[in-house]
Amino acid sequence: MINERRTATSLIFIVLGVIIALQLLSMFRSKRLYKRLNKTVATWTDAVSGVGRTRVAGHTTAGEYPGDEGDWLIWAMHAEPKTLSPISVDQDIYAKWITVGNIFEPLLNYDWDEISLVPLLAQSYEVSADGLEITFHLRDDIYFSDGTPVTSDDVIFTYETIINPEVDAADVSNLYVDVARAVKINDRIVKFYMKRPYFKALEVVGFWDTGILPRHIYAFTDAARFNERVSNPAGSGPYLFEKWDVGSEVVLRRNENYWGPKPKLKKVIYKFIPNNIASLQALRSHQVDMMIPDMEQFADLLADEEFRKEFTCVSYWNPGAPFFYMGWNQNTPFFSDRRVRLAMTHIVNRSQIVSKLLKGQAEIITGPFYVKGNQNDPDIKPRPYDLEKAKELLDEAGWIDTDGDGVRDKNGVPFKFNFMYSSQYIFYQRIAKLLKDEAAKVGVEVIPDPYEWSVVIGRLTDRKFEAMIMGWGGDIVEDVYQVFHSSQIENRGSNYVAFRNDQADIIMEQIRLSMDEIYRDRLSRQLHRILHEEQPYTFLYARPTFRLVDKRFANTRVHRLGFNYFEWYVPKGLQKYN
Repeated sequence: MINERRTATSLIFIVLGVIIALQLLSMFRSKRLYKRLNKTVATWTDAVSGVGRTRVAGHTTAGEYPGDEGDWLIWAMHAEPKTLSPISVDQDIYAKWITVGNIFEPLLNYDWDEISLVPLLAQSYEVSADGLEITFHLRDDIYFSDGTPVTSDDVIFTYETIINPEVDAADVSNLYVDVARAVKINDRIVKFYMKRPYFKALEVVGFWDTGILPRHIYAFTDAARFNERVSNPAGSGPYLFEKWDVGSEVVLRRNENYWGPKPKLKKVIYKFIPNNIASLQALRSHQVDMMIPDMEQFADLLADEEFRKEFTCVSYWNPGAPFFYMGWNQNTPFFSDRRVRLAMTHIVNRSQIVSKLLKGQAEIITGPFYVKGNQNDPDIKPRPYDLEKAKELLDEAGWIDTDGDGVRDKNGVPFKFNFMYSSQYIFYQRIAKLLKDEAAKVGVEVIPDPYEWSVVIGRLTDRKFEAMIMGWGGDIVEDVYQVFHSSQIENRGSNYVAFRNDQADIIMEQIRLSMDEIYRDRLSRQLHRILHEEQPYTFLYARPTFRLVDKRFANTRVHRLGFNYFEWYVPKGLQKYN
C-alpha cells in the first residue's frame, strides 16, 4: 500500500512537472508569464498539500489551519516612519506596513490571490447602476480593540476627517474629490454619493488605503490636535499598538479579543536598522527574522547555499512593486525647462545601473505604471545614455559656461544643485556619486545632499529640495493623479516636482471618470507618452519585491499580492519567544 501511494505521488509530480513545462514553453513570449505562472504554482501547492483556502472575515486562511500559536516576527526596516497616523501627509510606506491591516481595518480588502475587493468590516455592499451610489452594510460582530462596536458613525467620521481642509492629509484627501457626501442610514448601513463616476470609487470609499478610525478615540474639535497625534494608533485590527521606542522599534501585540480569526504570531516587531549590512548581520545572528535586502545583497545570498539552509530568499513581481526615479523640482531655476530635464536623463547610464549596481535584478522603466501591466506602454524606449546629446540640449536651453570655470551658468546663476536622498540607503549614495561624476562631464555640478528618511519626507512636502531620488510604491489599481496632476502641487500634495501640463491634467481627469478598463489603459499610455516627453522624473528602474525570511516560519507562501503573515506560524519546537 505504501509503495502504491509513493508511485501515485511520483506520477502526480511527474504529470504536474510536464504540465508546467508545457505551459512555460507556450507562455514564454507572453508579457503575462509571471501572472499565469504564479497561478499555476499556487494551484500546484494547494493540490499537493491538500490544504484548501476559505475566505473568513476578508482574510485568506487555511481550511484547517495547520499551525501552532506563539512566537514573534521581528522585521528589520530600513527607515523609521514619521507618524503612525493613516490620515497624514507624513505617512509613508513604512507607516502603512505597520498600521493598515494590522491596527486599522478597511470596509473592503483585496483578496491575496484573486486581487479583487472583498468585504472585511462590511458584510456586503451595493453599487447603483450609474456608479453614483455605494451602500455598505456593516457586520454586526465587529469591534474596536477596547470593545466598542464599529458603526456607521465611525465610517462617516473617518471620511469627514480625511476631507477636512484643516487636516494635513492632502495626499489622501485627493482620492475623495469625487465623493459628494456620506450618509448614515442606520448604525449598520452607510451610503456614499458620488459627484461623478470614479473607477477607484469602491476602493476609496471602502477605505482600503487607511482603514476605519474609532470616532470615540480620535474625535477632535481642533484639527491641529489631530495632526499632532503621531503615535498610539487604535483600531479594530488583529494587532494592538504596544509601544514605539523612537529610534529603535515599534511593537505590536496580538489583539486577544479580535473579532475575527486571530493570527498565530503573538507579536510583530518592526526594528529600525538603517544600514542594510547591519540588517543582514542581525538576520544571520537571528536577532531579526525578516529583512528587505538590496539587489546586490539578494543576488549574492541567492547563490549562497549555506545561507539558504537557514533563510528563504524570495523574489516576486506584484502590482505593488515600487518604481524608482530622480525628481527634478520645476520650481527651481534649473529644471523648469524641459530640455534641461531631458539632458539630465541623458547623463544617467541606466543600463549600467541595472546591470552593474543592481546585478540585473531590475528593469529599466520609462514611466510610472507597473512595468508588467496594461497601463504601461512597452513600445516607449528609454532615452539613451548620451553625454553629447545632453550638452546639446543644455546649450539650447541657454546653460553655457560663460566664465570658463567648468560649470555652466545662465543669467548669472551657476548650474549647481543639491541632490537629496535618504542616507539610510547605501545604494542611493552610489547613485548620487554616479550622477555627480557624469554631470561634471557636461559642466553641471551636483552636490550630494543626504538626510535621514524622516527629514527627507518633511523636505519633500515643504518643497525644500532641488532634485532627489526615491521610489513610489505601486498600487493595485493605478491612479497617478496624486503624483502628477497640477492640483496636487499646493497644500503639501504629492506632486513634489511641481509638474504642470494641461494635456496631462485632462487625461488624468478622463482616466478617473472612465469605468472602461480598456479605454483607461489607452489613456494611461497617452499619459505615459507625455511623461516620457516631459521628463518630470528620470524614471530609473522597477524591481521585484525581495525578502529574506528565517526558515523557522512555516506557511510562508507567496500569493499574487505577496506575503500574508497572518497565515504564518512557528512550530512549537522552533519557537523562541514567549
